[in-house]
Amino acid sequence: MLESQSEISNSELAALCRQFSSLLHAEINILDIFDTLREQSDDVFLREVVDSVREDVEMGRTMATAFSRYPQTFSPFFISMVRQGELEGELDQAFADLADHFESRLEDSVDALRRREASAFDLETVASAFQWLFIWVAVLAASCALGAGLIWYATEVGGLPGAALPNVLLLVGVITLLGVLVFSRGRKRR
Repeated sequence: MLESQSEISNSELAALCRQFSSLLHAEINILDIFDTLREQSDDVFLREVVDSVREDVEMGRTMATAFSRYPQTFSPFFISMVRQGELEGELDQAFADLADHFESRLEDSVDALRRREASAFDLETVASAFQWLFIWVAVLAASCALGAGLIWYATEVGGLPGAALPNVLLLVGVITLLGVLVFSRGRKRR
């Protein structure tokens, strides 16, 4: 890792991401892309970062891992976009989206939030990591409520179908299952 960490402006990050996207889309060899980006950069720190990332990629590391070695420069958002692009085989689109993101923030000076995000607790990341756990717990609770209500009806001899407690259990189970469906479909669209 580099000894002296510096900051890279949003305009430099936007240009880097836009060039990377264009060269990837043109199907240029990834190592040649790093060489081109290094030659086109005027920023000494950015050239050092590009060289370091290139070396990591050449050694077989993923780009997301290579960029994540600079948490003061590249935010968790940047790293996750690169990782997702690598996983889906859409790295050129990921870098195009990152370029759009940084271009929309050109009015900001160096992204001070990036520095805070690198060490801050990110509730959204934790929530998304546990979303499937929450969904399965809700499905289990809904299934239990539905099962208890149905068993109550099946085992109660002479009971009226309008009894309050079994109906409440069935209603809670159905509403919970519908909520899980709506929540899980909404999370996938983001």
